[in-house]
Amino acid sequence: MPMFHSIKDGAVFISDAHANEKNQDNFFLLLEKIVSINPPQLFLMGDIFDLLVGEINLSIDENINLIKKIDFIAKTIPTYYFEGNHDFNLENIFKNITIFNRANQPQFFYYKDIKIALSHGDLWATKGYEIYINFIQNRTVLKTLNLINSALNGYLTKKIKNYNYSKNLCKKIKEFEKIVKKRVENYEGVDLVIEGHFHQDIEFEFNNLRYINLPSYGCNKKFAIFKNKRLNSLSL
Repeated sequence: MPMFHSIKDGAVFISDAHANEKNQDNFFLLLEKIVSINPPQLFLMGDIFDLLVGEINLSIDENINLIKKIDFIAKTIPTYYFEGNHDFNLENIFKNITIFNRANQPQFFYYKDIKIALSHGDLWATKGYEIYINFIQNRTVLKTLNLINSALNGYLTKKIKNYNYSKNLCKKIKEFEKIVKKRVENYEGVDLVIEGHFHQDIEFEFNNLRYINLPSYGCNKKFAIFKNKRLNSLSL
Protein backbone atom coordinates (compact mmCIF):
# COMPACT_ATOMS: atom_id res chain seq x y z
CA MET A 1 0.00 0.00 0.00
CA PRO A 2 1.24 3.55 -0.72
CA MET A 3 2.72 5.39 2.24
CA PHE A 4 2.80 9.09 3.00
CA HIS A 5 5.95 11.21 3.06
CA SER A 6 6.79 14.90 2.83
CA ILE A 7 8.52 16.80 0.04
CA LYS A 8 10.84 19.60 1.13
CA ASP A 9 11.66 22.83 -0.65
CA GLY A 10 14.86 22.40 -2.59
CA ALA A 11 14.32 18.71 -3.37
CA VAL A 12 15.95 17.66 -6.65
CA PHE A 13 14.13 15.56 -9.26
CA ILE A 14 15.96 13.62 -11.98
CA SER A 15 14.11 11.55 -14.53
CA ASP A 16 14.90 9.48 -17.62
CA ALA A 17 18.64 10.08 -17.73
CA HIS A 18 19.06 6.78 -19.59
CA ALA A 19 22.67 6.58 -18.45
CA ASN A 20 24.73 4.21 -20.55
CA GLU A 21 28.30 3.66 -21.74
CA LYS A 22 28.05 6.61 -24.11
CA ASN A 23 26.88 9.26 -21.64
CA GLN A 24 28.04 8.05 -18.22
CA ASP A 25 30.60 10.85 -17.86
CA ASN A 26 27.94 13.52 -18.34
CA PHE A 27 25.61 11.92 -15.83
CA PHE A 28 28.48 11.62 -13.37
CA LEU A 29 28.92 15.40 -13.67
CA LEU A 30 25.26 15.84 -12.73
CA LEU A 31 25.77 13.70 -9.65
CA GLU A 32 28.75 15.88 -8.70
CA LYS A 33 26.51 18.93 -9.06
CA ILE A 34 23.94 17.31 -6.78
CA VAL A 35 26.66 16.92 -4.17
CA SER A 36 27.50 20.63 -4.45
CA ILE A 37 23.83 21.64 -4.25
CA ASN A 38 23.32 19.36 -1.24
CA PRO A 39 19.51 19.25 -1.53
CA PRO A 40 17.34 18.06 1.36
CA GLN A 41 16.03 15.20 -0.81
CA LEU A 42 16.78 13.52 -4.12
CA PHE A 43 14.06 11.93 -6.25
CA LEU A 44 15.17 9.56 -9.01
CA MET A 45 12.05 9.12 -11.10
CA GLY A 46 12.92 6.06 -13.14
CA ASP A 47 14.86 5.12 -16.28
CA ILE A 48 17.88 6.70 -14.66
CA PHE A 49 19.83 3.92 -16.36
CA ASP A 50 19.31 2.74 -19.91
CA LEU A 51 19.57 -0.82 -18.59
CA LEU A 52 19.92 -1.79 -14.94
CA VAL A 53 18.23 -4.94 -13.70
CA GLY A 54 18.91 -6.69 -10.41
CA GLU A 55 19.16 -10.15 -11.93
CA ILE A 56 21.26 -9.19 -14.97
CA ASN A 57 24.84 -9.21 -13.72
CA LEU A 58 26.35 -7.49 -16.73
CA SER A 59 23.99 -4.52 -16.40
CA ILE A 60 25.27 -4.01 -12.86
CA ASP A 61 28.94 -4.40 -13.78
CA GLU A 62 28.69 -1.85 -16.59
CA ASN A 63 27.10 0.75 -14.32
CA ILE A 64 28.98 0.03 -11.11
CA ASN A 65 30.69 3.43 -10.81
CA LEU A 66 27.41 5.32 -11.11
CA ILE A 67 25.71 2.88 -8.75
CA LYS A 68 28.38 3.47 -6.11
CA LYS A 69 28.21 7.24 -6.59
CA ILE A 70 24.42 7.37 -6.19
CA ASP A 71 24.51 5.11 -3.15
CA PHE A 72 27.26 7.26 -1.62
CA ILE A 73 25.16 10.40 -2.14
CA ALA A 74 22.21 8.66 -0.50
CA LYS A 75 24.20 8.25 2.72
CA THR A 76 23.75 11.96 3.43
CA ILE A 77 20.84 12.98 1.16
CA PRO A 78 17.55 11.08 1.60
CA THR A 79 17.02 9.49 -1.81
CA TYR A 80 13.89 7.96 -3.32
CA TYR A 81 14.12 5.79 -6.43
CA PHE A 82 10.98 5.12 -8.48
CA GLU A 83 11.78 2.12 -10.63
CA GLY A 84 11.12 2.54 -14.33
CA ASN A 85 10.82 0.20 -17.29
CA HIS A 86 14.59 0.31 -17.91
CA ASP A 87 15.72 -0.05 -14.28
CA PHE A 88 13.99 -2.43 -11.89
CA ASN A 89 14.48 -5.05 -9.17
CA LEU A 90 17.00 -2.69 -7.61
CA GLU A 91 16.55 -3.36 -3.91
CA ASN A 92 19.70 -5.50 -3.67
CA ILE A 93 21.79 -3.05 -5.71
CA PHE A 94 21.32 0.12 -3.65
CA LYS A 95 21.79 -0.13 0.10
CA ASN A 96 20.97 3.44 1.17
CA ILE A 97 18.01 4.32 -1.04
CA THR A 98 14.25 3.98 -0.59
CA ILE A 99 13.11 1.96 -3.61
CA PHE A 100 9.56 2.02 -4.95
CA ASN A 101 8.91 -0.74 -7.45
CA ARG A 102 6.15 -0.51 -10.04
CA ALA A 103 3.65 -2.35 -7.83
CA ASN A 104 4.12 0.32 -5.15
CA GLN A 105 3.55 3.29 -7.43
CA PRO A 106 2.16 5.86 -7.22
CA GLN A 107 3.44 6.97 -3.86
CA PHE A 108 1.83 9.90 -2.08
CA PHE A 109 3.77 12.78 -0.59
CA TYR A 110 2.61 15.95 1.14
CA TYR A 111 3.88 19.48 0.84
CA LYS A 112 2.15 21.66 3.41
CA ASP A 113 -1.54 21.32 2.52
CA ILE A 114 -1.25 19.67 -0.90
CA LYS A 115 -1.20 15.96 -1.68
CA ILE A 116 1.22 14.88 -4.41
CA ALA A 117 1.26 11.62 -6.37
CA LEU A 118 4.62 10.45 -7.69
CA SER A 119 5.36 7.66 -10.15
CA HIS A 120 7.71 6.84 -12.99
CA GLY A 121 4.71 7.06 -15.31
CA ASP A 122 4.33 3.72 -17.10
CA LEU A 123 1.18 2.83 -15.18
CA TRP A 124 -2.28 2.35 -16.72
CA ALA A 125 -0.90 1.39 -20.11
CA THR A 126 -2.31 -1.00 -22.71
CA LYS A 127 -3.03 -4.65 -21.94
CA GLY A 128 -0.20 -5.61 -24.26
CA TYR A 129 2.25 -3.45 -22.33
CA GLU A 130 1.06 -4.90 -19.02
CA ILE A 131 1.67 -8.43 -20.28
CA TYR A 132 5.12 -7.45 -21.54
CA ILE A 133 6.24 -5.59 -18.42
CA ASN A 134 5.03 -8.29 -16.04
CA PHE A 135 6.85 -10.92 -18.09
CA ILE A 136 10.10 -9.03 -18.43
CA GLN A 137 10.21 -8.13 -14.72
CA ASN A 138 9.55 -11.70 -13.60
CA ARG A 139 12.55 -12.78 -11.53
CA THR A 140 12.55 -16.37 -12.83
CA VAL A 141 12.51 -15.14 -16.41
CA LEU A 142 15.31 -12.69 -15.65
CA LYS A 143 17.52 -15.28 -13.98
CA THR A 144 17.15 -17.48 -17.04
CA LEU A 145 17.97 -14.57 -19.34
CA ASN A 146 21.01 -13.77 -17.21
CA LEU A 147 22.36 -17.31 -17.67
CA ILE A 148 21.77 -17.15 -21.41
CA ASN A 149 23.35 -13.69 -21.63
CA SER A 150 26.45 -14.85 -19.73
CA ALA A 151 26.78 -17.93 -21.93
CA LEU A 152 26.56 -15.72 -25.03
CA ASN A 153 29.15 -13.21 -23.75
CA GLY A 154 26.57 -10.45 -23.26
CA TYR A 155 24.85 -10.85 -26.61
CA LEU A 156 21.37 -10.12 -25.22
CA THR A 157 22.38 -6.98 -23.34
CA LYS A 158 24.29 -5.73 -26.38
CA LYS A 159 21.17 -6.12 -28.52
CA ILE A 160 19.07 -4.25 -25.95
CA LYS A 161 21.63 -1.45 -25.65
CA ASN A 162 21.87 -1.02 -29.41
CA TYR A 163 18.09 -0.81 -29.62
CA ASN A 164 18.02 1.76 -26.81
CA TYR A 165 20.71 3.84 -28.53
CA SER A 166 18.47 4.13 -31.59
CA LYS A 167 15.61 5.73 -29.66
CA ASN A 168 14.79 9.43 -29.93
CA LEU A 169 14.55 10.53 -26.31
CA CYS A 170 13.37 13.99 -27.36
CA LYS A 171 10.36 12.86 -29.39
CA LYS A 172 7.28 14.98 -28.80
CA ILE A 173 4.05 13.05 -28.27
CA LYS A 174 1.09 14.19 -30.35
CA GLU A 175 -2.00 15.27 -28.40
CA PHE A 176 -0.18 14.62 -25.14
CA GLU A 177 -2.60 16.85 -23.24
CA LYS A 178 -5.49 14.53 -24.20
CA ILE A 179 -3.48 11.52 -23.06
CA VAL A 180 -2.72 13.18 -19.73
CA LYS A 181 -6.32 14.26 -19.21
CA LYS A 182 -7.34 10.61 -19.43
CA ARG A 183 -4.44 9.44 -17.24
CA VAL A 184 -5.17 11.77 -14.34
CA GLU A 185 -8.58 10.17 -13.89
CA ASN A 186 -6.63 7.40 -12.13
CA TYR A 187 -5.23 9.87 -9.59
CA GLU A 188 -8.10 10.50 -7.24
CA GLY A 189 -7.92 12.88 -4.31
CA VAL A 190 -4.58 14.48 -5.16
CA ASP A 191 -3.64 18.07 -5.97
CA LEU A 192 -0.47 17.45 -7.98
CA VAL A 193 0.85 14.60 -10.12
CA ILE A 194 4.55 14.30 -10.99
CA GLU A 195 5.65 11.72 -13.55
CA GLY A 196 8.57 10.93 -15.82
CA HIS A 197 8.59 8.29 -18.57
CA PHE A 198 7.17 10.44 -21.37
CA HIS A 199 10.12 12.90 -21.67
CA GLN A 200 7.83 15.86 -22.42
CA ASP A 201 8.93 18.51 -19.87
CA ILE A 202 5.47 20.06 -19.72
CA GLU A 203 2.75 21.03 -17.27
CA PHE A 204 -1.05 21.00 -17.48
CA GLU A 205 -3.88 21.92 -15.16
CA PHE A 206 -7.26 20.21 -15.12
CA ASN A 207 -9.77 21.79 -12.77
CA ASN A 208 -7.98 21.66 -9.40
CA LEU A 209 -5.37 19.08 -10.38
CA ARG A 210 -1.97 20.07 -11.73
CA TYR A 211 0.10 17.60 -13.76
CA ILE A 212 3.85 17.83 -14.34
CA ASN A 213 5.77 15.64 -16.76
CA LEU A 214 9.44 15.89 -15.92
CA PRO A 215 12.21 16.65 -18.39
CA SER A 216 14.32 13.75 -19.61
CA TYR A 217 17.90 14.37 -18.55
CA GLY A 218 18.97 12.03 -21.34
CA CYS A 219 17.27 14.33 -23.85
CA ASN A 220 17.98 17.91 -22.78
CA LYS A 221 20.34 17.61 -19.76
CA LYS A 222 17.67 19.11 -17.51
CA PHE A 223 16.72 18.26 -13.95
CA ALA A 224 14.24 19.99 -11.65
CA ILE A 225 14.17 21.59 -8.22
CA PHE A 226 11.00 21.69 -6.13
CA LYS A 227 10.14 25.03 -4.59
CA ASN A 228 6.84 26.30 -3.21
CA LYS A 229 4.61 23.73 -4.97
CA ARG A 230 6.46 24.18 -8.27
CA LEU A 231 9.19 22.39 -10.17
CA ASN A 232 11.75 24.59 -11.89
CA SER A 233 13.78 22.94 -14.66
CA LEU A 234 17.51 23.62 -14.71
CA SER A 235 20.33 22.65 -17.05
CA LEU A 236 23.62 21.18 -15.92
